[in-house]
Amino acid sequence: MKVLSSKKGIVLGLALLTATVGCGSQASQQTAATATPAAIQTPAPVATATPEASKAPQFTVDEKAASELMAQFGSDMPTKVVSASVAMAEILNELDVKPIGVPTSTIALPDGLKDVAKIGSALKPDVEQITKLQPDIIVGPVSIKDSLEKIFKPASLKTAYLPSDSLEDLKLATVVMSRVFKQEQKAVDLFARLDQQEQAAVQLSKDKPAPKVMFLFGSAESFMLMNENTFPGSIAKKLGASNVVSDVLKSKETYIALNMENVVSANPDVIMLVSHGDPDTAIKKFEEEVKKNGAWDKLNAFKNNKVVALDYNLFGVASIVKAPDAYAEMAQKLYQ
Repeated sequence: MKVLSSKKGIVLGLALLTATVGCGSQASQQTAATATPAAIQTPAPVATATPEASKAPQFTVDEKAASELMAQFGSDMPTKVVSASVAMAEILNELDVKPIGVPTSTIALPDGLKDVAKIGSALKPDVEQITKLQPDIIVGPVSIKDSLEKIFKPASLKTAYLPSDSLEDLKLATVVMSRVFKQEQKAVDLFARLDQQEQAAVQLSKDKPAPKVMFLFGSAESFMLMNENTFPGSIAKKLGASNVVSDVLKSKETYIALNMENVVSANPDVIMLVSHGDPDTAIKKFEEEVKKNGAWDKLNAFKNNKVVALDYNLFGVASIVKAPDAYAEMAQKLYQ
């Protein structure tokens, strides 16, 4: 498995996304270890153990990255865990590990976590509140490690940072925490369910030409283009779509600034917007910008009426538990 990498926060809106989507994972490069990898006996890769799970293709684990990430937790299993992101809180909940603290968020947390103490926003957690909880460890997204360490390190709080940008990143984070908390079977079962739902969505693209898709993130004030290493980008890639930022513009950056010449030269078949504001206003603003370029009416996405907004609740925050619904919506917008 390829561990994904990217640049971090470019604009304020992008910074918000990194706190929730977790853009810019560099799992194989940033160990941030508080113990040596040798201190942890890495269990075997997630393996099937039930008839249901055996039907699902296995997630290929990058063992080197997994070992480096696990090393952050030390040799003893933590019992008091604070989650500094919604994505990590959701994974812990799926593994039947209840954190003692979770971030305040406009995104609804699982029902099982509603009574858990709130630690402030993911971007600016309340270190005093966290210190009162006396956690064994704080789990956060690797994308904003630098900014979180400025808050946690002076308080001598132990931390672990995991990738959470794309769906593949979330799967790796799930494998790591399932091993740390000895809940590997729950990860196996989760992946099996996800695979079944994923394959159902993939059937919608069967025998259909792969569309070229361009993802926009932002608001009416500013836009960025997203490559295939983002949550919506990874979902579309699994469904067979070609991401123009990765495949046409050949950019390795997860986010790049919107350039109308790039839009015209890439000529996407579908343009999808992930907006943290009013999506209708954002789409209208984008269309106005594109129409300033005389070639806009030649773009396939406009000719085919395929400039659409994605549900921010599904695609604005990387979420392994919402991936099935994200697959369904993405497949419908790409192929129907």
